[in-house]
Amino acid sequence: MTEEEQITTQETVNPCWYSNSAKAFFIQNSRQHYIQISTDMLKKHLRSWGYATRTAPDENISQADQIMLDVQTNRDVDYSGPLAGYDAGIVECNGYRALVTKAPSRITAKKGDFPIIYKIIKDMFWVKSFDQRDHFFGWLKKAEEAVRLSKPMPGQVLVLAGPRNAGKNLIQDIITEILGGRAARPYQWIIGRTNFNADLFGSEHLMIADEAPSHDMKSRRAFGSNIKDLTVNSLQTCHGKFQNAVHLKPCWRLTISLNEEAENLVMLPPLDESLQDKIMLFRVNAANMPMSSNSPEDRELFWNAIAAELPAFINFLQEWEIPENLVDSRFGIEAYQDPDLVKGLEVMSHEQRLMDLMEMTILEGDKTFEGTLTELEASLTSDYCFGRQFVKLLSFPNAMQTYMSRLKQKQPDRISYRQSNGKGLWQIQ
Repeated sequence: MTEEEQITTQETVNPCWYSNSAKAFFIQNSRQHYIQISTDMLKKHLRSWGYATRTAPDENISQADQIMLDVQTNRDVDYSGPLAGYDAGIVECNGYRALVTKAPSRITAKKGDFPIIYKIIKDMFWVKSFDQRDHFFGWLKKAEEAVRLSKPMPGQVLVLAGPRNAGKNLIQDIITEILGGRAARPYQWIIGRTNFNADLFGSEHLMIADEAPSHDMKSRRAFGSNIKDLTVNSLQTCHGKFQNAVHLKPCWRLTISLNEEAENLVMLPPLDESLQDKIMLFRVNAANMPMSSNSPEDRELFWNAIAAELPAFINFLQEWEIPENLVDSRFGIEAYQDPDLVKGLEVMSHEQRLMDLMEMTILEGDKTFEGTLTELEASLTSDYCFGRQFVKLLSFPNAMQTYMSRLKQKQPDRISYRQSNGKGLWQIQ
């Protein structure tokens, strides 16, 4: 619906809409938000605006009832609620009409200094003589730009891995404020534990922190699949309980903070080739906090000091130019993964586990193997000592094909493949 159509169909003093999903009317309040009201309450507003709520002798229905019917037929919407990155008002998405009820709390940029934020970020992102800040600033610059302009654009998942009490959650809180002050917890949806995600569409920052990690392959595969979707596709399916799904374009960014121990890192999906450009994987140090935060009062003072610096930090991000060698045509900023964390994930990967088990079985004593995938799988799963571990590892269709293809790419000196007499043969040594 164009702005002209919105104006010409508006008969009431304040804009009024009908939500097909909520089965309710919405009117604009004094703060320019849209609030849900009942039919009876709308009638009271209409009466206060001068419309008769009783039917005149020469009328079939009252003025107020006629206006409500007109609203339902001309000013109906398919979705009503906050929508990440958008101001209050009407948004058209893929043929759906959405009423955005509340805008994000954007912070206006202002020139100035931000010494506290600067020190925290420097302490955390300068690791082992390598400065990761350009990648972090570039990621945050593009995220802030998407929300400020209400234009969804691809953006990598940002992962912060480091020691306990390093400041990871503080960085996530800063990101939340920069992106509009709204955060949601998407972990259960991302790993496939629920199909309902409507609560996520009102927040710009999707945040995973302090979760009880799921290590099973099904959850990790769902995690990886949703990461690919969230980072690249602007059109997302909004599915609420007892409501029809609609397709909307939220301005989302996903961040994950976790401790660097192996049992926490393993919640991340395997870093296969299709994910490598979609994840920013930072190893962070513990920051030396410039202010005390040992009591609720100290924490409030500390956060207020950070909040006071955010306009200057946002101004810095808007004026800062991404280095030419880090520019990416798709995401704006090139992806980065800490090499040590990547190695740690590879060691914990399912394909490496398969390789370790093969070394203890079919390759024990400098043996080699050559055969089809079917022959390989039969040999492994029938092993007296480790057969049950192989069965658990090969828990989904084509698991052996997937793992062997990854091993061939990572260890071509040990894994090879050839065709012979119409059969595909794998050589392992």
